[in-house]
Amino acid sequence: MSQFRGLLMKDWTIIKGYVLLVLLLDIIIPLGSAMLFPFESFLGLLVYSGTVMLLHTLVPIVLLSILFTKEMDHPDIFFHSSASIHKINASKFGIVFLATALSLLWTSLLTFVSMLFAPDLIEMENLLPFGAAFVAVILFFSVLVAIVYYFYLTLFYTMKPKIGSFAYIVTFGLFIFGLEMWDRVMATKLYIAATDFWVIRLDKSEFLTNIAHGLMLSFENRATLQVGQLLVTALLLVFLYLLTAYWFEKKVRA
Repeated sequence: MSQFRGLLMKDWTIIKGYVLLVLLLDIIIPLGSAMLFPFESFLGLLVYSGTVMLLHTLVPIVLLSILFTKEMDHPDIFFHSSASIHKINASKFGIVFLATALSLLWTSLLTFVSMLFAPDLIEMENLLPFGAAFVAVILFFSVLVAIVYYFYLTLFYTMKPKIGSFAYIVTFGLFIFGLEMWDRVMATKLYIAATDFWVIRLDKSEFLTNIAHGLMLSFENRATLQVGQLLVTALLLVFLYLLTAYWFEKKVRA
């Protein structure tokens, strides 16, 4: 436990300055944008606060990049640590997601306050479910993006000793190829059949309808929440993480 606490403190020391910068930008970007661009005051603040909240899906990528770059600058410490790869990852992912959640909470507070001063933009009884669902989606995609990024980061560090800087181009090309293949997988009958369960109708409840608005779901057709697809995605993410951690341990740290 003391080793894990030490890893957390080390990782926090590395990124704390960047986290403070993100918290500062959470205020500057919405306020500055609302004043510079021709929107009604509170509407502009709401729009730009929401945009900053969406950008939090990229915060884990930036922070993980900083942490792993620092580790690779001192490979003798990183590679010969007695800590397991899962303990190292738990420290890095844990501190990154905590920082992301704190920054997102800070931005959400600013957005909430702006909504209090502009009650005509949205009914107050819809505000909390709307905001909670929006934040939940951002956090879910933050986890998804971070694990996928960890996979490609491991791929990059595996290739870099062999092909040098060309690994950047190859990794980016493989990322584009991976996106295309994932789109094809999602369109297959097998994937559709595997995820076609636990589908919740959202238009049967006013509360669930408000949640649907927060999740930005379309109402052109029957509004549904595909819990089965979320569960399958979560299982695939767990498998991808375990595979990548094993790969990192054997091919990068070895």
